[in-house]
Amino acid sequence: MNYIIQALSFIILISSFGIEAKQNQFDSEFLNSFVNNIKETAQLPSGTAVAVVYEDKIIYEGYWGYRNIQEGLKTDADTRFYIASVTKPFLALNHLLDASSNTTLKSTTLEAMFPELILPGRENIVAKDLLTHTASINNLPLVLATAFSGEHTAQSIEQLVIQESSLSKEAVGEFKYTNVGYNIYSVFADRYFKQSWQEKLQNQIFEPAKMLSTSAKSSHIKDKSRIAKPYSLTNPKSSEPLYLEKQDSTMHAAGGMYATSKNLGRFLIAQLNQGYIDGKGVFPSEVIAKSHTQQVTTDTAFLDFKRDGYAWGWYTGDYKNQRMLHHFGGFAGAHAHVSFMPEKKIGLVILNNEDFLSSRLTSVIADYVYGSLLQETGIKESIAQRIASLKGKLSAIDTMLANQQNKLNKREFLLSLPKENYVGEYTHRLLGTMTVKLNIEGRFDVTWGVMHSRSTGMDKVEQIRVQMEPTSGTVIRFDVTENVNSLSYGGIVFNKTVENKL
Repeated sequence: MNYIIQALSFIILISSFGIEAKQNQFDSEFLNSFVNNIKETAQLPSGTAVAVVYEDKIIYEGYWGYRNIQEGLKTDADTRFYIASVTKPFLALNHLLDASSNTTLKSTTLEAMFPELILPGRENIVAKDLLTHTASINNLPLVLATAFSGEHTAQSIEQLVIQESSLSKEAVGEFKYTNVGYNIYSVFADRYFKQSWQEKLQNQIFEPAKMLSTSAKSSHIKDKSRIAKPYSLTNPKSSEPLYLEKQDSTMHAAGGMYATSKNLGRFLIAQLNQGYIDGKGVFPSEVIAKSHTQQVTTDTAFLDFKRDGYAWGWYTGDYKNQRMLHHFGGFAGAHAHVSFMPEKKIGLVILNNEDFLSSRLTSVIADYVYGSLLQETGIKESIAQRIASLKGKLSAIDTMLANQQNKLNKREFLLSLPKENYVGEYTHRLLGTMTVKLNIEGRFDVTWGVMHSRSTGMDKVEQIRVQMEPTSGTVIRFDVTENVNSLSYGGIVFNKTVENKL
């Protein structure tokens, strides 16, 4: 019944916006059919939510699969999806709102933000550089602490910026996508405004836009059953959620929001209508316009989506011969797509609680939605070909994953000392403690903050492989002389704690 209501609502709305029903090719039944077809072929009914915006209204909503497969909870209009890096347009907009009434904010240099930070050639970096990925600064420890381990305090994050930031090889002003700039800016802004970035988004964006089901803190979602559990087709037990779920300590300024597709549709309405939502001015039109203005060029692509530049939290590029702004987000068990065509007044939100299949399915959904609304010739036939191709690839996925896992399991541990010597605690002055234990199978179990993983061997001496991030592997390297001195994770050294023996 809900599907029929959605379809009828779409036909009524699309006609009222001046798109003749006979000319418009959007077929909600066709969309529903091929999304279900792909999910059935994959044998993974993870959740997908779609919102289509035209001019100043959401003209279509679609929901598929489950937000929680085990409990049989279906995806619906109030399902909260983790949207990862789609957080960036929100933080960038929040800065522009602040800067519009604070003339000194946009000119505050990195040297003034962090007087103790010594980075030659980066002293005059400003917020614009940090938020448009042109600051040329590296800081993996900061990224890992805020997005993955959750092992941090306000004081340790400040010190991570000061002590662990380093020069990147790119020239200042050259684009390099990273979370670092947004993380650094948020550390400064939290201190400068004496208010967290989460509170500022809540007060300056979510509440004014009536995005009442959006939050930058997982603890704000009182009914946890509304949260979409994370799944992955690459998980050997794909219908079971991944263990690593977002919590407050891993919700960061470069990727730290839960939202519904409908709420994000409201955000797109503001983008397409100079800051207006429901006929009311929510954000200053000049700020919205500035946020869309390309600040740096690049020449990249993600699947179907070409990228020729970056604005304030938005990639820019042409899609189907139309100018498009977009940002996507990815994390273990999540893939989010938010895009819009300013001239055509079309916007699209696609949210998923799965990370492998979903990016590919999302590209097909976007192809169909934009193609049909732009009256692209032969769009259904083109989509049918893409679906057939995707289904063909899915037919081989189980064998591929099984072969990969068997290969990993066969690797031996090439260690120069008895395994017991590697067991213990390894500490970093700012990143906390990584614990290595030996399980009954003779394999190492590794824990760091909210992350944990079993291990497999590697084909090199003094190395093991872990999947602390559930869908990707990382090599741990041990430094060994007569004893085990330390381990490195992502190139970050944790020193082994020496036990005092009386």
